[in-house]
Amino acid sequence: MTSTRRPGVSFFPRADAAVLSSQHEPLPAREQTVGPIYDPRNFDKPIDPWPLASGETLYPPKSAPFAPSSIPDKPPYVTEPYLRAFLARNERLRLSMLWYYTRGILDEPEFRAGLQEKVQLAQESTGWEFAIVGILDINFYIRIATVGVPVSVLPRGETLCAHTVTQPPGSIFLLPNMLEDWRYQKSPYAESGGLQAYAGAPLRLQSSDGDCVGLGSLCVASGTSQEPLTKIQQQTLVRLADWVSADIVQCARARRQKDRRRMWELAAVAQKEVDETSSQEPVFKILEAIYPEATITLQPSRDAQIDIEGQGSVPLSDFENGLWEDIDYIDDFIAKSNQREPPSTQVVRILTSPCESISGPSFLVISSRDFRLIFDDIDLWFVQLCATMISQLWHKLLLEEALVAKEKFLRGFSHQLRTPIHGILGSVELLAEVLKPKLPSGTTPPPSDAEEKSRAAEPSLYLDTIKIAGRDLISIVNSMITLNRWADIAMADRCYSVHTVHDLETELGDEIHKMLVEDPRYRSSIFFESTNDVPFKVDIGLLRDCLLPLVINAIQNTQDGMIKVKITAHTDAKELVVDIEDNGRGISPDDYQRIFEPYEKVDTHSGGAGLGLTLASKFATLLHGSITLESSSIDRGSLFRATFRKVEFSQPEISPPPLKLQSFSFQFYAKEPSSEELSLHNCFSFFLTRNGFTQSNQKEDCCVTLLDYFADVKHSDKPQILPGKVGVCLIPTTEKESYFEQASNDILFLTGPFLTSKMHSAIEEINRRLEKLENLPKDPPQTNAPPPNQPQLEEDLVEKELPAHPKPSEIPIPESAEPAAPEPEPANPAAPEVLPSPIPIAETREADLGSILISPTRAPKPTTLLVDDNAINLRIMQMYCTKRGLPYICAKDGREAVEAYSKHQVDAAEGKVSPIELIFMDLQMPVCDGIEATQTIRQLEKKKQWAESTVFIVTGQDSPADRAAADGAGAHEYYVKPVSVATLDLGVVRYFPAFEAK
Repeated sequence: MTSTRRPGVSFFPRADAAVLSSQHEPLPAREQTVGPIYDPRNFDKPIDPWPLASGETLYPPKSAPFAPSSIPDKPPYVTEPYLRAFLARNERLRLSMLWYYTRGILDEPEFRAGLQEKVQLAQESTGWEFAIVGILDINFYIRIATVGVPVSVLPRGETLCAHTVTQPPGSIFLLPNMLEDWRYQKSPYAESGGLQAYAGAPLRLQSSDGDCVGLGSLCVASGTSQEPLTKIQQQTLVRLADWVSADIVQCARARRQKDRRRMWELAAVAQKEVDETSSQEPVFKILEAIYPEATITLQPSRDAQIDIEGQGSVPLSDFENGLWEDIDYIDDFIAKSNQREPPSTQVVRILTSPCESISGPSFLVISSRDFRLIFDDIDLWFVQLCATMISQLWHKLLLEEALVAKEKFLRGFSHQLRTPIHGILGSVELLAEVLKPKLPSGTTPPPSDAEEKSRAAEPSLYLDTIKIAGRDLISIVNSMITLNRWADIAMADRCYSVHTVHDLETELGDEIHKMLVEDPRYRSSIFFESTNDVPFKVDIGLLRDCLLPLVINAIQNTQDGMIKVKITAHTDAKELVVDIEDNGRGISPDDYQRIFEPYEKVDTHSGGAGLGLTLASKFATLLHGSITLESSSIDRGSLFRATFRKVEFSQPEISPPPLKLQSFSFQFYAKEPSSEELSLHNCFSFFLTRNGFTQSNQKEDCCVTLLDYFADVKHSDKPQILPGKVGVCLIPTTEKESYFEQASNDILFLTGPFLTSKMHSAIEEINRRLEKLENLPKDPPQTNAPPPNQPQLEEDLVEKELPAHPKPSEIPIPESAEPAAPEPEPANPAAPEVLPSPIPIAETREADLGSILISPTRAPKPTTLLVDDNAINLRIMQMYCTKRGLPYICAKDGREAVEAYSKHQVDAAEGKVSPIELIFMDLQMPVCDGIEATQTIRQLEKKKQWAESTVFIVTGQDSPADRAAADGAGAHEYYVKPVSVATLDLGVVRYFPAFEAK
């Protein structure tokens, strides 16, 4: 077969294109006027409802399934010359289905052409002269396709097809000789129309509830009496009628799909306009385009009802799936005015959807006065879509206003807070420099009086406390601002570019170095390990901000330990995995999930606001990643893993070749391998091994000797470096490099953070120094003297002790109730701070303690209970009590405060100590907060008949709810941090008049 298709032309069809054309003559034009009218006397009279009592009398069952319709006896109550049609039993349902499925159907030429084919088949299969397909509206019968008669619009009451529609489904209303049937022998179509034979099948449809209705009829007729149709002819007529019904449904579905596509297109255009103009007018325009005759309103949700203009209101309870129909009005019109065209004077249906608007909770309301407009699920979807667009617009406007206000607040907050903190820290540092010459030095004879030495050290302790608090505050402010600007960060464009693993190490190393140098509390050693340096595309700033909180979290929980950052690129899986492992305090299994929540901390005395892991997780999601806690053990450390997926690597994974020394053995010597799996010694040994070295137990055979800083350099049993060999010593970041300057060529000092690139450079430096040592003149071996190039380790590194830096864990929190000057630092600088050991309430002595009564004149120096989970805040309050001569007891959470209070008051009742009369209580604390602790203390006082203590809430929370809760718990005063000393003095004097602020 030869193709007629043009070369190069592709088949690109339209989904709604016609694939077959009718071979018949062009369809006749639709008739708009009503006629002919054969019964003008009854034209303007409504037809009666279905006669429930006499229905079977007027339409008796057939004598046989395919027999002609039975002719009943004429009842005496029938006075009309012929039997007019009745309404169907379920007329409102029938009309609703008719109006829905046939809406716009007469404007579909392809559908009408198909009906013309079927009506032609009906005429040909029966041999009768006339064939008609039509639909029965509320007041008219509309002929759609005909053979032998013109298309027309006829009054419903006088047509024969109106009787067919009310017949049982699947049956033929067969009248072979109308002149023999009293019901139709004088009907207008027999007398005036000339019909004598009629056979019709209803166009039946079934609702979702199972009710069957007739939309119209497919009928044949003749001007002469005919023999009854055969069984096959009747079945053919029924099947053709069902076929027509199926075509009607398919045409309606196709039309609704077109409507849906149009709705989508309009909604897309409207959404774009809404985004550009921030106005809801585009939404109302598309609603008006879809429902041009409806009334569209946006009503506030008040009193759970929808207002109808001129008709009152409708309760929301009367709506079903967002739809309301005025059933009573519709039924009344159908029953009493079915000869007329339905009016459009009042609302008959409402479609609504809830939304948010400037008026608050609202409803988008579509009110229709068109009887023939039936809403469906597509209409509901479209109205809900428009309601969502309005809600999103309102939320967007609110969000924009909130973001502007938040940005304004954060900018002001950041400026107003950072500026004074900067001033405080700068002033403290300058003050420390001024005071430093006044403190005892190596050239000044040490004071003989211990008290004088303590007083000399006291300013330094206070200044260090201020500096530590300032740095922590800056860290907290940064984290909180980042968290509050999270929406801006998430919506910002990504700055993707190609970077390497070493670039990432450098980014992290720079930030870690700043932190460790500026904050002497932390002496952690950070070692980086990477298997390759494959390039990959990433937003390096976002990746750094994601990983840095994980490293900082490890540093804060490993003050003097070891942290390893391992970076692995899996190019096949397109994954970048970063493991952060430490040997710090570890995490309890009960806290594995909690630590990722905002403001949650495992150790209440650790620095920061508890936002690091939260921010890390949020940043990870922006890079298709996740943060997980792989393992953790108490006092053994933790392993966090950051996994980033969908990473674009620039080239396949290629491991770098091992770095090798030229002309020297590839062996290194380590005196005593560390017993800990995670240590600088082991990490560097593994690095050397991976780069071609082997470890040996024979020092003489090795070109490199590892010197552990803490064991080999600062202690007297350090190994000697053999002539021609090189020693390597890894030093924590916080140690001052001036102590390690040396002119010798046989010891290489490396300071952290220990990046992979720094380790590679170290191997190259080892090679350079070995070559240099190899070229030096050889001296005779000496057994009792160190080699000429051996540095004076004794003087440079051992006898010169590095200055100690106070940490929060080193700030003493005395348990004594009497104020005392700060004690000298303990021998072990890493020793944890000492807090009063908690005493379970269950173990409190239950002796007959009696009452602790308030003396007529309250004590001028009341014993005070200080409760705060932050070591710095607790130290500030201790300083205040010490300066004011107030004996104090400390507690770090609410439960410990209750236990300490109960124990102390028991002792006071026995006369051993003075009772606690004043409590400074923090509000937000782990385990037990300040509100719960205050309530428990009040319950104990009431139960034991102890005198009521004075409770001051000192907190950073300033909400009305918190103030009301504190008042309800029994607190006397509510102070918001920061609180000045003068304010505290006034508060104490108010409740203790004899108190003197000196």
